[in-house]
Amino acid sequence: MIKTAFLNLWRKKTRTILSIAMITVGIAAIIAMTSLADGLFMDIKSAVSQIQGITIYEKSQGILSAKTDEKLVDEIKKIPGVKDAKPLIIATTRSIEGRESNFGLEAASIIRLFGTTYKSNSETVGGVKGEILKGRNLKEGERNKVVIGKEIADRYNKFVGDKIRINNSTYEIVGIYRTGSKFFNLGILMALEDLRELAGFPQGKVSEISVELDDPTETDRMVNMIKFKLGDKYRVISSSQFAESLSNVLDNVKFLVMAVASIAAIVAAVGILNTMLMSVMERYKEIGVLKATGWTNGSIMRMVLYESAILGILGGTAGIILGMALSKFVENYVTMRVYVSQTLLIESFIFAIAVGLFAGLYPAWKASTFNPVDALRAE
Repeated sequence: MIKTAFLNLWRKKTRTILSIAMITVGIAAIIAMTSLADGLFMDIKSAVSQIQGITIYEKSQGILSAKTDEKLVDEIKKIPGVKDAKPLIIATTRSIEGRESNFGLEAASIIRLFGTTYKSNSETVGGVKGEILKGRNLKEGERNKVVIGKEIADRYNKFVGDKIRINNSTYEIVGIYRTGSKFFNLGILMALEDLRELAGFPQGKVSEISVELDDPTETDRMVNMIKFKLGDKYRVISSSQFAESLSNVLDNVKFLVMAVASIAAIVAAVGILNTMLMSVMERYKEIGVLKATGWTNGSIMRMVLYESAILGILGGTAGIILGMALSKFVENYVTMRVYVSQTLLIESFIFAIAVGLFAGLYPAWKASTFNPVDALRAE
């Protein structure tokens, strides 16, 4: 019966291929978009896990556009339990080496600029710890020099001692750093005042203040103490609180991605339903002959369901191959981690078969209800 079902499909090759193509696109979209969302989640989770201490920024404007009073740094340093506090300005680039930043598909790989003060060779981006692969870190008060992330060094083929043009200004590269996250490896570190001038940031204002504690286990207590000291004007969050809120946001993003990708699968299901229904109606007389020769209603249903399942299997297999290829392309193009799990592949394949079977239910039932006498009389 499986062989018969397979041969039935290829009577109308064009229609069958189009049905397979629709489910292929649906499954490929699910794999590509979900793997990108999973990779983004893992990369940002890795980045956040490296952030130590407490972050402070002005509540009314949000962390991306905050203009926090730089004078707070001295006040925070006086709080018992605070080891150090540093101002931090964060900005994005308009262009690197004359290449304009693309806020479309490459938006996730936009290079970020971090301006702060530097005292330790082990410190890279604010409270994030990393390692200097080549060269050295910036020195206190050093101007017109930068340390670039490994991803940038690879992308622009830059080495220690080279010059790099950021927007319309040129800086000397004195070091190359690496953290455990591509998100932070796509960064450029520079002096606070250099970035203030480059980004046109107001005097006396910074994006946020990074606080390092004497005892990291006292983070929650210190958060409450600093909140009490500063009042309601500023948001004070620990790395664990930030990670928790970010996790909730990313979960919602992943759900949205799955919902959007599933629309393509639903379209594929409609395509299979149409294909199978047309195939059944075209074989009206043939199915009547089968029933007249002893085929039961259940046999007819199984034959049609086999046909729709084969569409799901072929479309699912092709969709997995295409989805993995798309994921690899996106990973190389966007310079982001893409995670294609074995579970995702298995679930996508099962989903493709389920879509095929579901779409074939009505045509199978319709075929099983044909009256063999009426079918044989049909022209």
